[in-house]
Amino acid sequence: MLSIPLPDTLAAMIRLHCSPEWRDLIRKECVTSSYGPGEDICIEGSAADVLYIVRKGRVKVYSTFRDGSVRILRFARDGQVVGHRGIGADFNYPITATALETTSVDGIPMTLFLNTLKANPSFSFHFMLFMAEELRRSEEQTKNHLDLNVQQRVAKAILAAEGCFGYDLDDDTLLAYTPSRLDLANYAGTSYESTIRALSELQRKKLIRSVGRELRILNRNKLEQFLQG
Repeated sequence: MLSIPLPDTLAAMIRLHCSPEWRDLIRKECVTSSYGPGEDICIEGSAADVLYIVRKGRVKVYSTFRDGSVRILRFARDGQVVGHRGIGADFNYPITATALETTSVDGIPMTLFLNTLKANPSFSFHFMLFMAEELRRSEEQTKNHLDLNVQQRVAKAILAAEGCFGYDLDDDTLLAYTPSRLDLANYAGTSYESTIRALSELQRKKLIRSVGRELRILNRNKLEQFLQG
């Protein structure tokens, strides 16, 4: 089967697949902004007139439902894109993106980004593959919500944080960034109380360890196996 390697960030995709002239134009036109912890970068339902690339920091991307509940769809780190889900018929953001810590982002005007896609076929092709992969992961997450129990969904939330943020540079078991217990609950699609109980059970199984508010993954392979049932 055909396998095409994808750059792991939009910043890398632009660097690899856009012509020098368009890279220079993006650098010239993008605006860098800074957000404090808890500040919104883009808001669900507002006009998607800017596409954001995280320059430095950490972000959560989520949707809010009519009953007020929140579902975190993914996390984002340096170089990754935020706001691209607004590309479509109405060009409104279907998500909210919020800084988890002090975060700087580069804002590319949406019109410029769309023109970049039109003018750079290789970039357009790889961006299409990126969007398709993101849709696949989103569908997998929806399926997991139905198939997995609470402990497994919380384990998946922990692995999502590990996959995005990695480990502490000085400790290869400590997550570089541990989402709040509420954010883990919102990623897992369960209550705060159920998340606390699930973390206790995962710790009892010696898969993770709580260190204050931070988490260690004691055995990633076994945690992955637990997730697979």
